[in-house]
Amino acid sequence: MPEDVIELLILKIIKMKKAMFIFLLAFGATLYAQPPGHKKEGPRKEMRQKMEEFTPQQRAELKTKRMALNLDLSPTQQSEILQLNLNLETQREKSKAEKKEKGELSVNEMFERTSKMLDTKIATKKSLKSILTEAQFEKFEKSHARRNRDIKRHFGRKKR
Repeated sequence: MPEDVIELLILKIIKMKKAMFIFLLAFGATLYAQPPGHKKEGPRKEMRQKMEEFTPQQRAELKTKRMALNLDLSPTQQSEILQLNLNLETQREKSKAEKKEKGELSVNEMFERTSKMLDTKIATKKSLKSILTEAQFEKFEKSHARRNRDIKRHFGRKKR
C-alpha cells in the first residue's frame, strides 16, 4: 500500500512539472512577443516630434508658462522671462539651421559651437538671477539639476 501511494505522488509530481513547464513556456512566449520599449517610444516620441515643429514663439510661451507654474512668477517676471526664452529659442532655431547646412563639423568648429553654447548658458543664468527672487532661483536650480540628473540616468551615463 505505501508503495502505491509513493508511486501516485511521483506521478502527480511529474504531471505538475509538465504543467509548470508548459505554463512557463507560454508565459515566456508572450513576453517575447512584445516589442522592446513599445510603450515608451510610441506617444511620447510622436509628441516630441510634433513639438519640434512649433515656432520659437510657441516654444518660448510654453516654457514660460511651465516656469510660471513651477516658480509662481509675477506678471512682470513672466513678460521678462518670455523675452529671454524667445531670444533663446530663436538662437536655437538659427543654430539648428546652421548645423543642418554645415553637416559634419571640424574640431575647431565644434569647440566654437560648444563655447558659444556655454556662454549663452552663463548669460541666461545671469539674466534669470536678476529676474527671479532668491527663493525662485534656488527652486529653479534644484529642478534643473534634478532634470539633468534624470536625463543622464535615462541615457545610461554614470555620475562620476
